[in-house]
Amino acid sequence: MSADPWRSGGSGGERPDGDGRDRGGDAADPGGDAGERGQTTIDYAVGVSVFLLVVAFVFAFAPSLTAPFTGDATDAVVVADRSADRVANDLLVENPARPTVLNATCTQAFFDTDGPDRSDDCRYDANATDLKGALGVISPARTVNVTVVDDGSTLAAGPSPPRDADVSVARRAVLLDGSDATVVVRVW
Repeated sequence: MSADPWRSGGSGGERPDGDGRDRGGDAADPGGDAGERGQTTIDYAVGVSVFLLVVAFVFAFAPSLTAPFTGDATDAVVVADRSADRVANDLLVENPARPTVLNATCTQAFFDTDGPDRSDDCRYDANATDLKGALGVISPARTVNVTVVDDGSTLAAGPSPPRDADVSVARRAVLLDGSDATVVVRVW
């Protein structure tokens, strides 16, 4: 018997198992040892898929990590929405129990910047001359425009937004003097 372990117990140059049995082999794995084979197509596809999912996850969620430190217009949406709620449900209503039913006299007085600051029967302290103060907008970086559109007539306060501005708009359907109207608040 030969001292060479590769020649004992096997036939045709195949490696024996540790107990002397022949594991056999095939064209893809001639030695019979699956642990030393190369990478298969499925292994490659799984690896690339996992890598692409991780890269997509990083690109999708990385901007949200820096969002609190960047200046974007997401706060303008909140300001427009709250301002529209304040106008339609509080400042210009006749009765707080009936929101979105505007008092016609108070609405006219609010938008009349040449008249007195306030009517005694109205729910606001300042008219449209101090629009940001009346709406509670404290950010000096934000500009507000409030418009009430009713059957062809329009009441507006605040400057018109520039063409190149990123404008957030909130709308509320209201009743003004018995007819449908729309409160439009623009913030930029």
